[in-house]
Amino acid sequence: MRPSFILFIFVLLSAVAFGQVSDFISVKKRNNITVRSFFPGTYISCKLVFGEEISGLVHEIKNDSVFIREFDIQAIPNPWGTYTIDTLGSHVVAFHYRDIATVVLKKRDSFSYVKNGTLLMIGGIGYAALNVINGKYLKESITGPENRKSLGTALGVAGAGLLLNRLYARSKRFDTKYHIVYTCMTCPKLKPF
Repeated sequence: MRPSFILFIFVLLSAVAFGQVSDFISVKKRNNITVRSFFPGTYISCKLVFGEEISGLVHEIKNDSVFIREFDIQAIPNPWGTYTIDTLGSHVVAFHYRDIATVVLKKRDSFSYVKNGTLLMIGGIGYAALNVINGKYLKESITGPENRKSLGTALGVAGAGLLLNRLYARSKRFDTKYHIVYTCMTCPKLKPF
């Protein structure tokens, strides 16, 4: 019993001693709170400063470089006359971690068409256009007191939607809210003096 327990402890300690961690990158807020970390085996979707969009599994992170394995997925016709989604191949893309402009953090944004003012702009401009078309059809004055009040309200709603759209677009900018930090776990430790 005792020798098997010692052997178990020895195997456990040797497994821990030979375990090697990998470098990783983190997306952090301005106040240095980590939002998400990416290490080998995790899925990442990002846009580079060159405008290229890359998504796939992180293959490796070392020497300030990120290696992402992208998969070529296409619809292929099958014998039954329909299409089957299949992976045709994969390739590894490498780039410096500072070349990442934005990272998709996969936060679902429910009712974004209401929050970004699109619904208000469509509603306001649509009501104003309908008011003008009905005025022309019924041969009423567009500059009459009732029509001016309705047109002013409709254009005010469209203006509020435009204002919301600009504020929403500013809040969605990645560069002002987040920054990317590279953490080197394989770098040699500096010896203290």
